[in-house]
Amino acid sequence: MGHDKSRILIVDDDAVTRAMLRGILGEAGHQVGEAKTSVEAKAALNNTAWDLVLLDRRLPDGDGLLLIRRIQESRGCPIIVLSVLGDEQDRMLGLGLGAIDYITKPFNANEIRVRIRNLLAADRRPLQVATGDQIAHGPFCLRQATRQLLVDGRTVRLSPSEARLLAIFLTHAGEVLDRSRLTPPICGRDWSYEDRAIDVLVARLRKRIEADPKNPQWIITVHGDGYCFLDATAEDASEHLKRLEASEGALSR
Repeated sequence: MGHDKSRILIVDDDAVTRAMLRGILGEAGHQVGEAKTSVEAKAALNNTAWDLVLLDRRLPDGDGLLLIRRIQESRGCPIIVLSVLGDEQDRMLGLGLGAIDYITKPFNANEIRVRIRNLLAADRRPLQVATGDQIAHGPFCLRQATRQLLVDGRTVRLSPSEARLLAIFLTHAGEVLDRSRLTPPICGRDWSYEDRAIDVLVARLRKRIEADPKNPQWIITVHGDGYCFLDATAEDASEHLKRLEASEGALSR
């Protein structure tokens, strides 16, 4: 995110809750938008690029969870669910669908202030790359100085941008990295919702390292979130992949 303060959308039909959240966010200097229904939320999502959505479940025109997929597909911003429905099944459903956090009402104002602050700070944290010339992970060994990749006994020469992206993936294997964090260190600019440079670069890198680029086993697309380089140190890589894809199947289970 290129700005110091964030744009945060509150989706809640309760005026008291909206007022409290508006006060908390306003004190921190954030730009705040409000929606009382799913219809209003969809309009707000179409008109503005939000950095965070605070989403109530019990909306007058439906369950707020139905908005999560819409938000992820159109904007990809983090979502915190706020709800009186707080049992384990409800929480796991919200988190499984892609919410970054699930907070049960009534909530403490100081707690939600800290949670929002920490979430936004983590989203701005620059991605680090392992020090040293060589980065090794699983069957991959990347020499950063020469941009040479040794994989499965063959040497692959990478472009500067391909090498930078792979270095980040190898350093952060097992982490889901969204485009807003990948774009600055790779492209030298902030990410916008129309920016597909990372997607193009990922497609190129898959052709370099994947046995079947159309069915990647290493650079995994996590729909609505970004990309994850498979953690080769996991005991069972297939189980790790299933966990990454679990949110996609939550509605159908």
